[in-house]
Amino acid sequence: MPALPPLYALQAFLAAADCGSFTGAATRLNLTQGAVSRQVQLLEEYYGCPLFVRVARGLTLTAEGQQLLAPVRQALETLAQASARVRRGADVLRVQFPPTMAVRWFLPRLPALQAAMPGLEIRVATHWTDAPDFSNTDADAIIAHGKGGWPNLVEVPLMREHLVPLCSPQIAAGLREPADLAGATLLHATASRHEWLAWLRGAGVPDLRGAREQLFDTVDMCVQSAERGLGVAIADAALFTDLIASGKVVKPFDIEVDSGNGYFLTYPPQRGEQRNIRLFEEWLVDVLRG
Repeated sequence: MPALPPLYALQAFLAAADCGSFTGAATRLNLTQGAVSRQVQLLEEYYGCPLFVRVARGLTLTAEGQQLLAPVRQALETLAQASARVRRGADVLRVQFPPTMAVRWFLPRLPALQAAMPGLEIRVATHWTDAPDFSNTDADAIIAHGKGGWPNLVEVPLMREHLVPLCSPQIAAGLREPADLAGATLLHATASRHEWLAWLRGAGVPDLRGAREQLFDTVDMCVQSAERGLGVAIADAALFTDLIASGKVVKPFDIEVDSGNGYFLTYPPQRGEQRNIRLFEEWLVDVLRG
């Protein structure tokens, strides 16, 4: 690649051509008039010809300067646009969450994150996964649910999943012990009934089935349906602390069961040095410790 003239010299040349004087260029570039003059002189030495001639009211371009002006302007504008795109990209962090965690846990805390990191734009996507895959997503980081141990990824444990039944106060009034769930509608977010099966084993009634079973797409839909009195949901209590505190849903039993799963912040190892990911990780860990 052939040698190129210094960027500062090209900026000084363009400013002087636009302003018609070294004084105006100095004001635009926040430099002294002498500094602008020296940069233009360096450029003239590089090309081996004068680029300006002095006239009564300032400067005018020579034929060589006129020939150079449009390419320099286009090159600097292209560079400025590319730099702006890179800066915008550097200030964006794309994070994929499980849907219920995004809605119930993260979004209420998003204002605090924005206050802590005002220059960062967080773009949130939702997708349930127990096997984070960065090959078909533009996410910089994925919050994954599962036991961990995914190959070739950094895993930061965030919180364990502790399951508890949730229902309306009216339904809870008829539930005195776990065996009473046999007369209730059990609400599921997975066809495997994994969450309910884990809790029922922990509660000592592993063979219990509800009078009815209802399947939904997300845990959030299950809990909203439980709030409306449609049945009893099973969920991680940590994701619904506000709803529980409001009394709209209650825990009919004081039995919480560790499902064996948890939530992890995951990302490829090569992204570990990215400032935005490090700051986001530190914020998540601090909030969960708090």
